[in-house]
Amino acid sequence: MTEAPTVPQGEFATRPGGRGADFGPPENHRKPPNEELWIQELDRELCLVEQEEEQEEQLEAERSASRNDKFRHQDRGGLINYSKTWMFANSRLPPHQLPFKTYFETWRLICRAARSSAQVYQRPKPDQREHFIAADRRHRTKAMVLKSTPLDDQNLIVFSIRGSQVSYFDWNTNLQPAPAAPEGFLDDGLNACHSGFLKVAKAMVAPVAARLRQLLEQDPSRCASSLLITGHSAGGAVASLLYMHMLATSVESELTLLAGCFKRVHCITFGVPPISFLPLEKPDHMRASKSLFLSFVNEGDIVVRADKAYLISLAKILAGTKPASHPSVNNLAKKASRVVLGSTKPDKERAPYWPVPEAPLSNAGRLIVLREKPGAQVGTSIEAVVSSDQKMRDVIFGDPAMHAMSLYQRRVESLAFAAMLGDED
Repeated sequence: MTEAPTVPQGEFATRPGGRGADFGPPENHRKPPNEELWIQELDRELCLVEQEEEQEEQLEAERSASRNDKFRHQDRGGLINYSKTWMFANSRLPPHQLPFKTYFETWRLICRAARSSAQVYQRPKPDQREHFIAADRRHRTKAMVLKSTPLDDQNLIVFSIRGSQVSYFDWNTNLQPAPAAPEGFLDDGLNACHSGFLKVAKAMVAPVAARLRQLLEQDPSRCASSLLITGHSAGGAVASLLYMHMLATSVESELTLLAGCFKRVHCITFGVPPISFLPLEKPDHMRASKSLFLSFVNEGDIVVRADKAYLISLAKILAGTKPASHPSVNNLAKKASRVVLGSTKPDKERAPYWPVPEAPLSNAGRLIVLREKPGAQVGTSIEAVVSSDQKMRDVIFGDPAMHAMSLYQRRVESLAFAAMLGDED
């Protein structure tokens, strides 16, 4: 396949409805795409999404009614029209998927995870600083919040890890993305993991264990608590590795020794990139039997499938023209009949399929995709469906706005409210 043409900077708008919202100049006036520049622009766009997360507390009221649920973006003055990534047949999962059904109490836990994953992006207030552990670049540890909080009549210790302060692409392309064996850290020492995430997870074992011991020593009754490990984006990747390490049976560390001090250990993450060669799954031993390992994915979230080959493939879409739709075989037959009958009804056209490169790494946990119900009016109805790493390998997700933690939080809270009312259909 030949490379798609690029759109010259400064000539065309980047958002639907903006100035020059067409898809580029005539074919013979275009230059070949510079893939690195397009990846840098994707990087910049995602950085802007992350900066919005830091301003969420101040801007939430103004933004909540107008942002992500309608799959439309504010014009940040960027170069790329991300709406093109929604124009392929494999930009969404098929319409009929197994719905995610669970108890309302589980939804409460999911909402707590989403709230904590969003709050860790905010600067701690004076009364919250004792729970906040700042990032340490020298030791490669990430910013985190570790605190005990009530959930109904039980205590819950929530450990939330902040996503990257730069961008996911710095992790993936600059911070040793080549897989590394997790020997001495996970039960399956041959299941190669993203080396950047693995290094950070290993570096966080000691400070996390120290903070957990402190909480247990302050109040020994917390040994009856459950531990919830959560995070968004790169923070969720590190959370997944720490969860698998904590429940490992063939390795030992100061953190694995603390696993038995908790009633249950859960991991709930949002918008997490691929982590390991084989999917990380909840351990099947008795200690983890009632544990949750859930990974929520917004349909269209660019980060959940991102690797170098994927980003280069995505850059070709974004640098090209609007994909042409093709009439299906059935529609061609109907068209012939309509010619005879003199009908003038328009054809329904079939969206093109974009070939997705083979992914070297897999997503972790039980994958739950959040999306608008197929056929519903935009922004009116959200559903949660069960997916898998295998199903995700054929999709082309490319929308940075779908990665915002604020969107994940609003969606799970909306679904939890529907579950409380018994209105999940």
